Amino acid sequence: MTAHSSKPPEPLLSVAGAEVRYGTSRAFSNCSFHILPGEMVSLIGPSGCGKTSLLYAIAGLLKPAGGTIQLQGGGNACSLMFQQDRLLPWKTLLDNVLLGLDSSRRDEAASLLETFGLGSHAGRYPHKLSGGERQRGALARSVIRRPRLLLLDEPFSSLDEQTRESLQDEIKGYIMKHHTAMFLVTHSISEAVFMGSRILVMTSDGILRQRENPCHSRENLRELDEFYRLEKILRSDLSGIPGRVQ
Repeated sequence: MTAHSSKPPEPLLSVAGAEVRYGTSRAFSNCSFHILPGEMVSLIGPSGCGKTSLLYAIAGLLKPAGGTIQLQGGGNACSLMFQQDRLLPWKTLLDNVLLGLDSSRRDEAASLLETFGLGSHAGRYPHKLSGGERQRGALARSVIRRPRLLLLDEPFSSLDEQTRESLQDEIKGYIMKHHTAMFLVTHSISEAVFMGSRILVMTSDGILRQRENPCHSRENLRELDEFYRLEKILRSDLSGIPGRVQ
């Protein structure tokens, strides 16, 4: 009796030869990669290589000038968390989470705020919240839409190190628990290693390299020798890439 080999999962996101331009200026070109359902992928590269432009093109905010970007379920299958929290100052935290949604999901929004340690802050306005609390609120607003793919545009960059690592822990735990796919853009190599089961190195000419992260799901990841070894490899990958001002 012949054993049947299991069919590999279809990619949730497929990017093939994608290019984005701003008028006559090229943000990036020849970009190809894929993300599987539930996979956590980090993207690093020099400033100006088009990382955020790629993220916006995946989210449907920019139209590619060439190539293809295919996301199962289309734009409704993803949710984008920006570098800034973008909470509306005249709305409470709970109402910011519910922005654009029916009020029937109010209990769900309140439960999410509890999950991220913000249950007692639901009625507060953004100016009464710390930077970390505002970003947790922005995260709740992103995941309440139940995206299959969560897009993260350097959401921790403005936070102090302790708050940043705490928020990384929370987001990673939530994503792994709910089997949500993630695509994170970051300038931090250590953040890329902590968050990504696979790390892509990008230049304006496309994806230069892909590195698997075999210790991604290990406990106390930041303390492991393997963590620092992968950091060192990625620093070497980036060392020969010239950067440019955006």
